[in-house]
Amino acid sequence: MKLAQLEMLDVIADSDSLSDAAIKLHKTQPALTQSIKKLEEEVGFTLLDRTHYRLSLTDKGRHFHREAQMVLLRYKHLGSLAKELAQGNEPKLRICYQPIFNSPDYQAVLTGVFHLFPNTEFMLSNGKRFAALEQVNDGSADLGIGPWFDLFHATGDYDSMPIGDITFGIVAKPGLMPTSLSYETLSQYPCLAMVESDFSFDSERLAYAKGASLMKIDDLDMLKSFVLNGTGWALMSLTHCQTELASGLLEQIRVTDKQDTFHAKIHVFRQPNKHHGPVARTIWQEFQKLSEIYTQST
Repeated sequence: MKLAQLEMLDVIADSDSLSDAAIKLHKTQPALTQSIKKLEEEVGFTLLDRTHYRLSLTDKGRHFHREAQMVLLRYKHLGSLAKELAQGNEPKLRICYQPIFNSPDYQAVLTGVFHLFPNTEFMLSNGKRFAALEQVNDGSADLGIGPWFDLFHATGDYDSMPIGDITFGIVAKPGLMPTSLSYETLSQYPCLAMVESDFSFDSERLAYAKGASLMKIDDLDMLKSFVLNGTGWALMSLTHCQTELASGLLEQIRVTDKQDTFHAKIHVFRQPNKHHGPVARTIWQEFQKLSEIYTQST
């Protein structure tokens, strides 16, 4: 069985008659009749119902044709993939998108480029605190999206641009602790915090108070679920728990003698000295447009 035979069957199934199919295939009708009979001999059953005036497939023929269409579709996809790879498109693009925020604008960029390059596999990861920085630095991610602090410049050379901002605040379940207290009193309550990546730099400069007891968690949604359960307080993205704050499931805690809210910019970043293929270049260009809009609005 050859691919040309499946293509022939597909044209016949989409035609009103064998003569119509023969014209489309640039064959004579007798030649096409012989070709379809040969295919029927190979598969071992009748494909065309010849008992009616109008051309139609038998039940087995319809089932076989559906499977043949899938083969033809995969063949077409394979040809498209080969063309893109020959043009230098990446077979895979790895992005670390930290989940402490969730912007439709960022997702729209990723979705648009994903649809533009259907033959590139997009791999999105998240994880521990500063995971995007670590993964871009060690080469396991081609692109990082996450909060950015000036301290990060000391860890390596990056192409980086702002695309948004984020505010962190102290949150807890209502009734767990006073909504206004001193820094010393805060440290007497249990604290929940994200596990940090293994990337080596002075992250203590970005740390807040450690509670009387400390629970570290490597998943942001799990962290929030424990805060909702009343396990302890946490310094979290206020955007990530905006719904819970608005509904009263969580409340923001204010510290009377120390800063209790912190602002950071969201950056998209990558290694500048690495070869970036067409897909990576396109996604960077789209984020540049987003960065320009953000910069003009601030």
